[in-house]
Amino acid sequence: MRRRLASRTIPAFLLAAIAFSAAHGKEPSKAASPVEGAELAVATGAVSASTAALSLRLVPAAQWPPIEDQLGKKGLLKAASRASAYLDGAALEKRFYRIGNKEVATGELVATVQELVAIVKSSTGSETLSERLRESFDLYQSVGSDGMGRVLFTAYYQPILSASLKPSKKYRFPLYRKPPDMVEVDVEPFNSRSKGEKFVGRVTKDKKLVPYFDRRAIDVRHVLAGKGLEIAWLENQYDRLDLHIQGSGILKFPSGKRMLARYAATNGLPYKSYATTLLNSGAISRAEMSHARLRQYLADHPEGESWILSQNPRYTFFELVPLPGDGEPYGTAQQQLVPGRSIAIDPAVIPLGALAYFQTVMPQADRRGNLLGLFSTSRLALCLDTGGAILGPGRVDIYLGSGSQAKVSAQNQWSEGKLYILLKKIPERDR
Repeated sequence: MRRRLASRTIPAFLLAAIAFSAAHGKEPSKAASPVEGAELAVATGAVSASTAALSLRLVPAAQWPPIEDQLGKKGLLKAASRASAYLDGAALEKRFYRIGNKEVATGELVATVQELVAIVKSSTGSETLSERLRESFDLYQSVGSDGMGRVLFTAYYQPILSASLKPSKKYRFPLYRKPPDMVEVDVEPFNSRSKGEKFVGRVTKDKKLVPYFDRRAIDVRHVLAGKGLEIAWLENQYDRLDLHIQGSGILKFPSGKRMLARYAATNGLPYKSYATTLLNSGAISRAEMSHARLRQYLADHPEGESWILSQNPRYTFFELVPLPGDGEPYGTAQQQLVPGRSIAIDPAVIPLGALAYFQTVMPQADRRGNLLGLFSTSRLALCLDTGGAILGPGRVDIYLGSGSQAKVSAQNQWSEGKLYILLKKIPERDR
């Protein structure tokens, strides 16, 4: 496919800010992951179980789009291996997933990934790949947010942040581990209509279950301070919020050592966008809204920073672990993500481990973080993560890695496109 420059209006960081607010009733998401775009985000809310069955529709063979994969094989095979590892464990649960008009078992997802690997390893070019995919797979398209296939693609990355294991005048903002008094309750036994829903809270001294502390209580009233829950300290509140939104990050200590701050839990409260607060107050106009402008505004108004950030009650807790071999974080599938080949989806619509194909417009930056432009792209990917703003058939979040290149690309990703799911064709029944 010929690459073309494309127009863009809204930075992806606003998705992490505004779409979270619209979609919450998760993180980034994570991840995670928004201003005319707010209306679109509202339209891409969560789907019910009955609606999920209608979220993917079979594409007739004559209507398949051109299948062109514009990235190298290495990353795709790595992501496929991670999906296989996840599915091998999921197969033990004997679950079924609704995809289009089919109820497929985990074994069908396993067979799909295995067939993909065989085809990729033996294909010699994009034309051969496309032909063999057509021969071996059925294709299902997401109906998107409008029922016509419109899907919003955003992106997330793993920030690299300066940190310290001890507090000081420079490092004043703590990251907390998951508190031991936090409890998670499965709501379904209390209400059969709340299948899969969880409540996160704490038990008070008079034995009442209440919601867990919100961001204001934790960061302004310091209710967790001095309880031995601090795992590291950061230089500013903005870095901490960015880490909360992205879901994990690499911490760089003064000694030169690096460790991974990995997502452990949240307080279960809905995400409310502080960016929306600034827009609604008129402090920042829609025309000037950007990641850099948000950061600068908070730096210029330290007296109001805590109040602004505490408008978002959701809080993320982390665990400090050694940096994995390739430095990439783990997704919801408990497998390391592969930049450009791992995507976050709504598991109520698409099962984790599924093979996806998408077409959209994505930013491209060089290794120094200079934005080169926005170009059309298409590729195969594996569904290995989920996110707080990623709800319904009209939302996808693309993991792009860490470093300046990934950061700039993720912050500028906000484009519509098409999403497809591939399933290996079922052999004819012989009994």
